[in-house]
Amino acid sequence: MELSVREVAALLGKSPRTVRAQVARGELPGKKRRGEWRIERRNLPLTDAQRTALQDKAERVRHVIDEALPSRLAQSSGQKSRSIADLDSFRLGVEVLAELRSARNDVVPKAVRDDVAALIYEALLALAEAVQLFDRERKLEALNRARAGLARSAASLLIEAGIPPAEPVFGWVTAIESEVIPKVAGFARWADRLRGKGR
Repeated sequence: MELSVREVAALLGKSPRTVRAQVARGELPGKKRRGEWRIERRNLPLTDAQRTALQDKAERVRHVIDEALPSRLAQSSGQKSRSIADLDSFRLGVEVLAELRSARNDVVPKAVRDDVAALIYEALLALAEAVQLFDRERKLEALNRARAGLARSAASLLIEAGIPPAEPVFGWVTAIESEVIPKVAGFARWADRLRGKGR
């Protein structure tokens, strides 16, 4: 996701002028589009606390939006039922899996790609199971299986492709580690809070 200089400045707690100077000096990677600097969010030098705060804010916004919108699989606009297809972590995992299965490259041998695809597939099934479970302990167990499978898939790619990996492996690992796993972890935190809610 590309951000403007003002957005980056707000995230980093710096002035827009300082951010522009950092981009101009090459300290912060950026591209000019229509005369304006644009910076990829993944290139920001955020602290762990800043990343966590951003993820929490994004989760709160997403929750409000999800509550207001019908399911992606709902037959009518008024229908509120939920589906596994509504889960960002599931959709993103399916996208990574599809890219991995259709890849034609020599960075990772096909046998390893097939093994990693199987790990992701099993992790997605565990995630789907977690969505449908009401028992908190079983839901958390399924989510932990999903996270473990996703972590193993990222590790397998890094072991085979090396560190840092070349594209497209870099994109797959980044998507798994910075998007899919954190979303599954957020789901697990939510499920863990169900303890006192009788679910």
